[in-house]
Amino acid sequence: MFKLRTGLLFFVAAVLSAFAVQAAENDWQTWQQLFNKMQTEKGKKPLAPYPRIKSLDVTAVLKGSAGTSVSSYRGHYQEKCITCHDGIEEVSAGHPREFGCTVCHGGNGDSVDQRDAHATLIYDPNAGTGKRNPSSLTVVEKSCGQLQCHSGHSQADRNHIQRVKKSMMATMAGMISGLRYQWAAQSTRAAKHGVYSIRDDDGTVPLDRGALPQLEALPFSTALEGRQYSHLLGPSKTARVSRHIGDSLLRQRCFQCHLDSPPAPGQYRSQGCAACHFSYSPDALYKGGDPTIPRTEKGHPAFHKMTTLTPNAICTQCHKATGPGQIKQEPLEIENVLSFPGQGQVLQDVHFEKGFECIDCHTQYDIMGDGNLYSKQNQAVEIRCETCHGSPGTPPATAEVTDPDDRVIRLSRHYNGWTNAVKDKMILSARQQKMTNVKLEKNQVVTLGKRSGRKFSTPVLRAKKGGHAIAAHNDKLECTACHSQWVPECKGCHALFDPIKSTQDSSSSKNSWKLSADSFDVKTPGLMVGPRGKVAPMLPQIPRPLTVLDEKGNPLAALGGNGDTHNRYKDWRFTNPHGYSGANLAYSVTPHSISKNVRSCASCHLSPETLGLGEGAILLNKSSSGKNDAVEPVIRSEIVQHQSGYAPDAKVTIRGEPLAGTGQTGARPLNQEEITRILRVGNCIPCHDRYADPIYQNMGKSYAFEKKIAHRKLRNKILTQQ
Repeated sequence: MFKLRTGLLFFVAAVLSAFAVQAAENDWQTWQQLFNKMQTEKGKKPLAPYPRIKSLDVTAVLKGSAGTSVSSYRGHYQEKCITCHDGIEEVSAGHPREFGCTVCHGGNGDSVDQRDAHATLIYDPNAGTGKRNPSSLTVVEKSCGQLQCHSGHSQADRNHIQRVKKSMMATMAGMISGLRYQWAAQSTRAAKHGVYSIRDDDGTVPLDRGALPQLEALPFSTALEGRQYSHLLGPSKTARVSRHIGDSLLRQRCFQCHLDSPPAPGQYRSQGCAACHFSYSPDALYKGGDPTIPRTEKGHPAFHKMTTLTPNAICTQCHKATGPGQIKQEPLEIENVLSFPGQGQVLQDVHFEKGFECIDCHTQYDIMGDGNLYSKQNQAVEIRCETCHGSPGTPPATAEVTDPDDRVIRLSRHYNGWTNAVKDKMILSARQQKMTNVKLEKNQVVTLGKRSGRKFSTPVLRAKKGGHAIAAHNDKLECTACHSQWVPECKGCHALFDPIKSTQDSSSSKNSWKLSADSFDVKTPGLMVGPRGKVAPMLPQIPRPLTVLDEKGNPLAALGGNGDTHNRYKDWRFTNPHGYSGANLAYSVTPHSISKNVRSCASCHLSPETLGLGEGAILLNKSSSGKNDAVEPVIRSEIVQHQSGYAPDAKVTIRGEPLAGTGQTGARPLNQEEITRILRVGNCIPCHDRYADPIYQNMGKSYAFEKKIAHRKLRNKILTQQ
C-alpha cells in the first residue's frame, strides 16, 4: 500500500512538473486531458470532468468613499467563483463584476470546491431561501451594511441599513400596536413592540412627530412559540410570554408581510434588501445564465440583477389593495383599469392613469424610513397632496439646490434620462426635505418619472374656487375626503384558532390559524376624523369575528360579529382600553383612488354610511340639534336578536357615541356636532347643489335667512315650478 501511494505521488509530481506552465496558467482542462489519456492507455479509470479554473480580478473602488478598495473587505484580489457560476449576470451598474462575489455573499473566493467555497456564505438559515440571500436583516450588517457600503457615512440618508431596520416595513410597529390595542393586549395606542427589539441610538428622536426611543420584541403567546420563533428576536434573544392570543395571530399570520419574513405559501419574493430590489417572474423560475441554478426549481429571482428603482409589481406584492392592477394574491400587473371581483371596472387613480409609479410620489424616507422609529404609518410618510399641488392660495414650498454634493443630485444619477443640478428649485415635502424628482421649471411644477424619465405637468391650486372656495372644506377636510373615488373593503374576514395545532411542531404551528380567503370589494369612502385632525376617508372594515376551537374541536365564538365577547376563553379580552369593540374598527386611510373630479355633495351630506352610521335611513327630528334624530338600519337581524341596537356596519351612533375603536392616535369617528352640521347642510343640497352657490360662502347668514318667511316662500315657489 505504501509503495502504491509513493508511486502515485511520484507520478503526480512528474505530471505536474511536465505541465507546470499550463498549471500556472490554470489550464486544468489540458492537464486533465493528458492525464486521462495516460490513464486510458494503462486501462485505468480517468478522472471525473474538472472545470476549467476561471478567475475574476477584484479591482473595484467604492464610489463616494475615500478610495476604499472592494478587495480589502474579504482579502481576495482574485476570485474563482465564476469557475462554476460562469454566465451569471452582473448584479447592477453600481455593483459591477469587478466587485467580485464575496464582498456581498461571503464565502471562500479562493476555492473551487463547493463545500469549502460556500461554508462561510452570509445568509439567514431561517429565511427559507437557502444560502443565496445575504441581505436578510438578521445578517445584513455583514454584507450591505459594511462600513462605507450602505452604512457608516456622514450623510445620514446614505446609511440605508440603519434606516431600513427602523422602518415601518421592518418593525411592523403599526400593525402590532393596532391589533394589540384593539384586543386589550396593551393600554396605549402608541407602539411598544416590533418584530424584534431595536433602539434609536443615533441621538435624534423627534418626539413631536411621534418618534419612539425604542421598541421591544413582540411577546410570545406561549413558551413553545418562543422556542419556535426565537430567531426573530434580534440581539437581545429574549422576550416575555404574554399568553395573549393576539400575539399568536400577529406572529403566525400577520408577520408574512414583514420585510424579512418568508412569504406566504404559493408566493415568491425575497427578504431584507432583496425583497424590494430583486424581481421574480410569475412562475418564480430563474431565467438567467448561471448554470448552477436549476431552471425548474421555484423560488429564485428571475435574474441575478438588482433594481435600484423598485417597480410597482414589487410594491403590490404586499400592498395588494392600493396599487394599479387586479386585486388578487399574485403579484399585480399594470393595467389600464382596476378590476374587482363583482364590481367590473373601477376607475383608476389619476396618478397611475397618467403613468406615475409608486416611487414617483413616495420618497426614500417614506419607503425605507428616515432613521426614526414610529408607531403609525401616517407619522412615517412625509408627502402630502399639498406637497406638489399646494393649497388654495398657497403654492408648494421650494428650495434651491446650492451644493453639488446635495443628495437630490446624487440620487438623481440613478434615475433614467435626467439628473438634477445646482440652481434647480426643488419642491419641499411636509418635513421640509427636498423632493428628488419634483421641481419648478419656468414657474411650473413638474414631476419627473424616476424609472420612466417622463415629465408630468403638475397642477397647482392657485385660486379658491369650486369646493376649495368653501372655507370649512379647506380648514376641516383632507384633500382625499372629496377626491378619493373608492376604498377597498375586505370581505369575509373571520379568524379561526386551533390551540391543538399550536402545541405541535413548528411546521404545524403555522397552521394553527386559519383565515378566510382574501376577497376585496370597493365602497364609496366613509368619513372620520383622521390622525392629523382633519376629516379623512375611512376604511370600511366589517366586524371581524374570531372563533377558537376547544380541546374537542368544538367552536367557541370568542369574538362575535358585533364586537361583543361571547366567551372569555382563557380570559382574553376583546374590548380596547377605551371600551370600544375589538372587532369593530374605524381606520383612517389615504386611498390610492384619487380623481380630479370629486364626489357629489349628497354622497357626504345625505349619506348615513359616509358618516359612519351604517346602511339605513336617517330619521331627522324637526329640531336641528340632532338629539332626537335616529337611523333605521336596513339589516335588522342583530336588533331582532337583541345583540345590538345599530346597523352591523355602524361605527358611531347618530348622537356621536363611538361604536368602533381606532388604534390611530388622534383619530376617531365623527362626533354629534359634526354629524348634525353635515346633515344640516344636506337639507340645502336639493336646491343648492353646486359648490359655487353663494349660500355656502357664509353659512351663518344662510341659516339665518333659512328661518325667514321669505325663504319658505321662495322654496315653495321653486317646488311648485318643478
